[in-house]
Amino acid sequence: MKNFIFYFLAIFIIACNQTESDEVLKLRALNDSISNEAKIKDDAINDFLKSFNAIEENLSTIKEKEKIITITADTNSELKQDAKDRINEDIQTIYQMLTENKKKLNSLNKKLKNANIKISELENMIANMTKQLNDKDGEIIELKGKLEKMNIQIAELVSNVEDLKDENVNLNQTVDAQTSELNTAFYVFGTEKELKENKVITKEGGFIGLGKIQKLMEDFNKDYFSKIDITKIK
Repeated sequence: MKNFIFYFLAIFIIACNQTESDEVLKLRALNDSISNEAKIKDDAINDFLKSFNAIEENLSTIKEKEKIITITADTNSELKQDAKDRINEDIQTIYQMLTENKKKLNSLNKKLKNANIKISELENMIANMTKQLNDKDGEIIELKGKLEKMNIQIAELVSNVEDLKDENVNLNQTVDAQTSELNTAFYVFGTEKELKENKVITKEGGFIGLGKIQKLMEDFNKDYFSKIDITKIK
């Protein structure tokens, strides 16, 4: 009888320790997950700021080149061929910089989406920068018209400006789509049995039936999840 009681107590103690160990493992896993998510978001924000600064530097260079072109055109009624060539080169450089800026801005949107970041200040910065690039497109068109009146032909500028317009449309559509995706979340609820039966979670690990840990299945049933707009959650 005493032996039976001793074995019973031993099993009870082991079970309690195992339960406590499971909770510790779950907390550690949760802490690791939170730390990893925070690092991903920090890295994405740092990349965002670096790229944003690079775009602003490009815009400053573009403004300087525009200023030089305007001054050259205004102070010379009859431009020599070398001056016209320099204007052509500067215009093409401006176009290339604008194209590069748009690609960087598009890349920023994707990085924020992948990091699942929803920060209104960053979204405002992207919106303002998109507006600046759109305004700059308009300035290039005006500059082109002014130069044409001076019989300065800008090589391939017509097609380049049209390409910029198309990129603006695509970029705006991308921003709208990614903003919608950033505001979308998926959730699921149910008993442990229901989640197992619907191939959402599984239990792994442990020893002789003890200490198994619940985790999301690698090929979990996505159709069992519900979609929700997080901006409508109060």
